[in-house]
Amino acid sequence: MLYEPIGEYSKSAYYIPELSANVHCFEELAYIVRGKIYDVGDFIMKDDVLYFVRDDLGLGDLAERLYRSRPQLEAYIKALLSYRHYMSGDVIEELCQSLKDGSGAKEYVRLISRGDFFSQNGRYRPALLMYEHARELMDEESEKEDLTYNELVVKLGKLYALFFMFEKAAECFAIAGDDRRTFFCRKLSLSRVEYTELLLKERPDERLTYEIDEMTKEPAEIAALKLSLKENRTYGRDLALKRLSSRLKAEYRRISQ
Repeated sequence: MLYEPIGEYSKSAYYIPELSANVHCFEELAYIVRGKIYDVGDFIMKDDVLYFVRDDLGLGDLAERLYRSRPQLEAYIKALLSYRHYMSGDVIEELCQSLKDGSGAKEYVRLISRGDFFSQNGRYRPALLMYEHARELMDEESEKEDLTYNELVVKLGKLYALFFMFEKAAECFAIAGDDRRTFFCRKLSLSRVEYTELLLKERPDERLTYEIDEMTKEPAEIAALKLSLKENRTYGRDLALKRLSSRLKAEYRRISQ
């Protein structure tokens, strides 16, 4: 199924200096506004933008809608992103609500809100940067007793773990008082010798230790594959690879639900 573009494609790009972006078509304009929603300001409502939409993209009706929605930035964004059902109403409302939550709030609150938006849309690296900056500000302002701080370090811990930064993840979960996730990430960040020393030194709860060991132990499929490779058994190797592939696919389906 072919997608029919909205409006015309302009050969000469319209440059938005505040967003460091060149725009040739409606889709690019909408994509930039959505992707950099927290950087968008009144500049997006300038007359030049309306002229570009009307004259270069051939979307006079959209230019009229945008003109009528000024000077309210939220209404302007709704008019743009809802044009010809480019985005669903639910997504637009969620986007605008995030903007409302961040307006008039402390800078770290706005950063957390931005991080939440990025994380919910699968943009984990910029989300991590937003959360890290927010934590720095909260540390500087001595806001560690705030409940928001506890929630923030949990979000940071999850993203650190996602990027295999288990030591940092464990530190965050420890601050949040989450012993289970702390111990889990600490084990993943340690060698076997270091893990043994940790058990001897801290003697954590036996049930917790058993649960984490079960979660992190080497899968039987990998053990079988290693044995087949060691003994140079072609059939055993192929069978182990198929079983490992099936396990990974099943696990992917489980966590994707």
